[in-house]
Amino acid sequence: MPNQQELVLSADTFSRGALRMTVTLLRSINPQLALTVQNQMCSPIAPQPDHNPSPKDNFKIDLAPLDVRGVVESLQIKGQHPQADPGTQMMVKALIIDWINYAHLLIDLENSKNA
Repeated sequence: MPNQQELVLSADTFSRGALRMTVTLLRSINPQLALTVQNQMCSPIAPQPDHNPSPKDNFKIDLAPLDVRGVVESLQIKGQHPQADPGTQMMVKALIIDWINYAHLLIDLENSKNA
């Protein structure tokens, strides 16, 4: 089992905090998609020594491309909401970048299968 320093994060690795925030933002727009994202938080890559959930926990996610598209589109809608404060808008933009990076990884994986 790799220790914390050897853990290599990639586009399909999300922190508990990022996944929780995504779920919170999606819940009012698309509850089913929010549940799908929430279900990705079942087993951390390198759990904390005391096995207590921590925002620092990281998870390898495995979502269908259409679900990823739905996440990005829903986050974009949420970020364009006129009553969103600047902090929320900045956080939404960061989440969108993370999800788009994951979408690019899925595209690259599909292209490598077809090559």
